[in-house]
Amino acid sequence: MAAGQVDVAIGRLADELDQITRIVRFEPALLDLRIERISLWSIGQQVDHMLKVLEAGVRFLEGQREPLPRGMNLYGRLALALRWFPRGIGKSPKGVRPGDFTAAGLAERASRLRKVFCDRPLPAAVLADPRPVFPHPYYGGLTAVQGVRFLEIHTHHHLKIVADIRRAAPTSVSFIDP
Repeated sequence: MAAGQVDVAIGRLADELDQITRIVRFEPALLDLRIERISLWSIGQQVDHMLKVLEAGVRFLEGQREPLPRGMNLYGRLALALRWFPRGIGKSPKGVRPGDFTAAGLAERASRLRKVFCDRPLPAAVLADPRPVFPHPYYGGLTAVQGVRFLEIHTHHHLKIVADIRRAAPTSVSFIDP
């Protein structure tokens, strides 16, 4: 069952990374678009944050870490079960907050992450480990399978914010459905 969950999450993540790539390669002017009533971050900052979280996830999934003392809490279980979490509640850790970026840099990072997640499977031993190895500041310790699912849900969450910013833009902007 866990392998099936990972396959579904990886498929969704591939689609989401493709959406990010289309935005940064074909619509780079959108990266500066920000609608404060929706988010204090611009579309480019949303993308930079998504990619930083995915890069951190890769480090956790590929690293040899000691298991965490506690597993996922109730909030984490709800978020994974619903494939949703509310906006504006959590605060991003410093290491994954948006910084300086270029469209080309974002495109390269998205392409690299797609290869990491989609072109080579995660080792079966990593996915089979039931111990929490993926720390989350609000949800506790996640297993590798839960971590992959979280990464997909988090990326989807921010792509919905991007879509809302685009919809609220004062000028006509093409729309990529999350």
